[in-house]
Amino acid sequence: MYPFRDDKIFVRNAWYVGCATREIDNGAVLQRVVMDRPVAFYRGESGTVMAMHGICPHRNYPLALRGRVKGDALQCAYHGFAFDGKSGACVFVPSQSKPPASFRQPIYKVVERGPWIWIWPGDPDLADERRIPSLEETGLGKGWKYLDPIIFASIKGRYMLLIENLFDLTHVAFLHGNMGDFDAVLKAPLKIKEEAERLTVVRPMRTSWTQHHEVMIGKANRFAGASDSASITSFYGPGYITTTDHIISWIEGSEAVDKTVYGDVHYHHAITPETGNSCHYFGMSSRTHRLDDFEFDAMFTPFDTEIRDQDVVAAEAIEAAFRQFGEPRVELMVKSDTASGMVRRLMQRLIDLEHAVVA
Repeated sequence: MYPFRDDKIFVRNAWYVGCATREIDNGAVLQRVVMDRPVAFYRGESGTVMAMHGICPHRNYPLALRGRVKGDALQCAYHGFAFDGKSGACVFVPSQSKPPASFRQPIYKVVERGPWIWIWPGDPDLADERRIPSLEETGLGKGWKYLDPIIFASIKGRYMLLIENLFDLTHVAFLHGNMGDFDAVLKAPLKIKEEAERLTVVRPMRTSWTQHHEVMIGKANRFAGASDSASITSFYGPGYITTTDHIISWIEGSEAVDKTVYGDVHYHHAITPETGNSCHYFGMSSRTHRLDDFEFDAMFTPFDTEIRDQDVVAAEAIEAAFRQFGEPRVELMVKSDTASGMVRRLMQRLIDLEHAVVA
């Protein structure tokens, strides 16, 4: 299945964002399909986040459909069966005094970190929380401000379309051309570093003040002359990627760059496969400047949402073309595809490694 060699397309033994923390607050129970499997997310009365197979084994009723949180258990709204969120055990059956002792509802390892609820869809014995990227390294730790996540659930496009989109940023000058001056990104060389399961792409640029700087930094902080900056794309695993705005390292005529004024902006992209042909996309931005500028917040959220929505529309258009005309037999690849080609090969290696271990 495009762009992989065969029908093995998921890396299950990895951490993915299952939902945003705000989606399961106030007693909400959320069903989300992760790699073809229904999962019910909820917060137990202890405050711990739980995730279990989202279908009741009694009569196949969706547990998130008016399901009730009882302690740390989840009660089905159809016949009242309840299942413990930590063990999966059936703990209550209204029609009999003792629930079946041997039954275990499948449950998933989950971790709450910052704005995200992470899920491990694979072998629970291999789940290692240290493989979740830290808040500090991704730009969500102390000194960073972030806004509420932007959630695109059930996008009608396979997950690799969004991943490869983030590694070939030449599209920004065309797909997002009305958002600012991206010509420098279009012409930037690529500096690529690959180690283990990580991939980092740096695009160094030299620019003067642009329309985009004015939006992000503010007219009052305009600088004269040239500046050195970089756009950085970081692959932390199959489910999490960050891209950056222009990270300024030098301004002509200045001894140092004041990061409280010319701060760093990170764009967060959590991409979780739903099915082979659809995915969930969670987006967010974080920054180190304009921390108390609420007018900027109000302006930036729709700005950010529109850009991400354009990527989603593109992915869904490509998926629709696959569905109507078939997957490509021949694919034109050029120099700007270097990074996206590398991330594709990295994903193929992770898939091959996982299935080799299973075999």
